[in-house]
Amino acid sequence: MLIEFIFTSHAKTPLTPEQLSTLKKSCIEYNTQHKITGMLLYNNTKFMQVLEGDKETILALFKKIKQDPRHHQVEALILNPIDERNFGQWAMGIADISNESIKPDFLSDPNIVNKALSKKLLLAFSHHLIEID
Repeated sequence: MLIEFIFTSHAKTPLTPEQLSTLKKSCIEYNTQHKITGMLLYNNTKFMQVLEGDKETILALFKKIKQDPRHHQVEALILNPIDERNFGQWAMGIADISNESIKPDFLSDPNIVNKALSKKLLLAFSHHLIEID
């Protein structure tokens, strides 16, 4: 079953641009091998991530993320079956939204209200409308 899985977490320490780049490379490598797509937004030490793929594969990855010592306060938000991928073009897109003037292109889409729930949540997170405690 194809699902979208959305979760939030906190980094133990703020990530540098180099660390985000390294994270992106490792995510792309792993996700490509496991047919996972998605988007990760980073805001200072807070993450919101959407993963798309086979349910068992996604839940196995989430278990690994929860055990990763670089993360804490890892919380699952949504697990929905989907008919098609919303982030199929990315093995893992990563955007650092710590600087409020930088937003991923899809977050500028005026038709976002007609888009998938995952995109709406990422948009709200990027505009600080969702606060992660």
